[in-house]
Amino acid sequence: MSNGAHSRRGHWFGAAAVLAAGVVICAVIAPRAAAVGWLVGFAFWSQVSVGSLLLMMIHRLTGGRWGEALWPVMEPMAATIPLFLLLVIPLFIAIPALYPWFHPAGDIKPDVLTHYLNVPFFVVRSMIVLAVWGVLALLLPRLDGPRGQLVAALGLVFHCLVIGPIGVDWFLGVTPPFASSSFGASVAVTQLIAALAFALVVAPVREGDPALADLGGLLLAFVLGITYIDFMAVLVIWYGDVPATSRWFVARMDASWRALAWAAFALGCVVPILSLFLARVRRGRGALRIVGASALIGLVCYDAYLVVPPFGTTALVPAALSIIAIGLLLVALLRGQRRLANTRRPAYGE
Repeated sequence: MSNGAHSRRGHWFGAAAVLAAGVVICAVIAPRAAAVGWLVGFAFWSQVSVGSLLLMMIHRLTGGRWGEALWPVMEPMAATIPLFLLLVIPLFIAIPALYPWFHPAGDIKPDVLTHYLNVPFFVVRSMIVLAVWGVLALLLPRLDGPRGQLVAALGLVFHCLVIGPIGVDWFLGVTPPFASSSFGASVAVTQLIAALAFALVVAPVREGDPALADLGGLLLAFVLGITYIDFMAVLVIWYGDVPATSRWFVARMDASWRALAWAAFALGCVVPILSLFLARVRRGRGALRIVGASALIGLVCYDAYLVVPPFGTTALVPAALSIIAIGLLLVALLRGQRRLANTRRPAYGE
């Protein structure tokens, strides 16, 4: 790597450090707001990294030119998953300020607090899942043929088993006892959308590449999927009219949170769906980059809508700082790994 490239990476790391210092200052002034802000940044970027691993595992089993086109971004981005073993530590430290179950309340069953919602089990669950994801991300690119397919299949089974509990832990744990049986599927699909949208923005895919149409079709399918899953969840909750679930939506009825919800819906669902229905958008490099950026911004709004409202609008400031700081850190690492990923790109249909 040239001195110029090293210098640019140094600038990325420096900017990330400055913004992280801003989060620390917010933590001194408003610890709860800073904690939830860091959770938003952690959740969003973990979706991009873990979603990249998901796409790699799916491609290893199915093949397709879309995987080759995205490989220079998917592999390095998935390889950043071990970093989240460090990035999750501030969340562990902030558990008393972030998660109400730390202070037992009357609406949480005692056996749930004893056997599930407790600090040691929460920490162990998160660390084990992140560690396994990290091992899969480092191991999968180094295994070819049937061995790689076996690891990918086992990894997808593991993901299906853990994504529900982890989604509840990280997202819904800030507002117990609200829970949703479809939330695990929602988190898994948002991970796929985040990874694919990010790759569409930064991947070195040339205009006219036949893989572009496949990538546009995949993103359309994922966005339609999350729209259906979340709509059905809201419909079931609305018809059920259960106070424990209704309160979750009542807390988000203020104008500021409704605006955030509409932004998430418009940028994350409406714009991608209406745009990707057009064949020229699905085949256009520039158009797909814009649609990917819109989907990413929509996901940021969606993640913030899930966790920030109980903590007030001031938490949006450290959330923005955390998202940018973690993003700069990951992009700096990504730029240093893309050349290595290019040397291991799979062939079409591998």
